Order: sequence, then C-alpha cells, then structure tokens
Amino acid sequence: MQMSKSAVQKLGKRLEVPEQATEEALALLEDWLIDYDELLSAARGVVDELCDTLEWPVSVTHRLKTTDTLVQKLQRAKEKGASTNLARIQDIAGIRVSGAVTLVEQDQLRDWIIERFESQGHSCTTKDRRIEPVVGYRAVHVIVTLDGRYVEVQIRTTGQDLWANVFERVADIFGRGIRYGEPPEYGGEAVADVIQSMEATSARLYELECMAYEEDSTGGDREGTLSALQPIVTQLHDLLGYTEEMKGRLSS
Repeated sequence: MQMSKSAVQKLGKRLEVPEQATEEALALLEDWLIDYDELLSAARGVVDELCDTLEWPVSVTHRLKTTDTLVQKLQRAKEKGASTNLARIQDIAGIRVSGAVTLVEQDQLRDWIIERFESQGHSCTTKDRRIEPVVGYRAVHVIVTLDGRYVEVQIRTTGQDLWANVFERVADIFGRGIRYGEPPEYGGEAVADVIQSMEATSARLYELECMAYEEDSTGGDREGTLSALQPIVTQLHDLLGYTEEMKGRLSS
C-alpha cells in the first residue's frame, strides 16, 4: 500500500499510543508492510547476486519486522520520551550476510555491497557497530535507501552472528528491552551478571578478531586467523544450545 511519508508518520503517532492502536490502524500498518516486503525482495536479489560470486562461505537471510515488533518499538520509544518517526525507522526491512570471514573480508563485503547498490542509483550509509557496540552487539550495517525507504544490510562474522543469536534468545527469555540497555523484566542480578558476561565475551571476541585482522591485512594465513577464533566460537555454540533449551523449558 503506497502511503505518503506524512501519512506514515501520522500512523506511527497513532500506534505509539496503546489506546489508539486500533484494529483499523494495525490493518493500515499490515498493508504498508506488504508493500515494504516487495522492496526487501528486490534488495535481497542484489545481495544474492553479489554473494553468489564469492568464494567465502557466507549465508544470506532476510526478515521484515512484524506489526507487533514495530508497535512495541514505537511504544517503547514513546515511554522513554523519544517519539519515533515510523517513516524513518531504518531496520524495518533487514538482510543478513554472515559467515566465516575475517574483519578484512567483512570490510570488503561492505564496500562491494555499497558499490552494487550505488551503481543502481541508490544511496548508502554505514554503521560500524564493531567500534561502537550496543550492549555488546557488533556488526557492520549498510543502510540502503530505495525509493525513499530503507533496507538494512547486516554483515556479520561467524562469531558476531553467534553472539547476536545467543543474546537474542536471552532477550526472548528475560525481556526484549535488554538489547537496548534496559534492565531485565525479571531475574534481577543473576540476569544482569549474564548480560555483563555476554558483553565481556563480545569484547574478547572482537579483540581476537582484531588480532586476526592485523595478520590477514599483512598477508597472513586466512585459515590460521579463523582457527584462532574457534574456541570462543565453540563456546558461543554451546551457550546458544543452552539458551534454546532454557527457552524451550520455559515455554512448555
């Protein structure tokens, strides 16, 4: 459903107030997201075409935020006194590229993705969450503007992707707000300790990746730089399995 930016902004203002998030408003949001999905599919095609040419083992996935997730995001921002313009949210449509790549290759992927989209007349901006992580989350994001709307392309190493998946499961269990630095909904200090441990793991992972970065940039052995990260990757695999089991027990 084609809507003007002003109409989308007005819809967002309605949805951020629980009493105004009526069935009619939610239906408008659902229709708008259907149109957004077509944009995401087109962007995914560009990324797939690029990744098909790579020798590195990367996977590509995509997702569109659900109506519930978007409404929660808008209402959370409103509660904090920072109203969000629905038309300017950059991560409604997301593409994720992840795999066993070094930081050097992550930089190259970023540059190639930007080149592909800009060659088609689209503008791009970047966010390097490796340098400025959010509660331990690290990745490289390319924000592509297509027809006045945004698609966020996340580029992650294997370690970054595993870390994010573990933290996502922890957030599913103890409250989605922890991803933004909010306290857990329950669990108290025990969960706060888990979050602190996750942040420390992220910092250690990045430290190792930076060491590998320096070796790789000077022509070092690629497989050697990746194998140096294997112990912490294995640790994250085990932790992901544990959190999945925990989530399953709580939901059963």
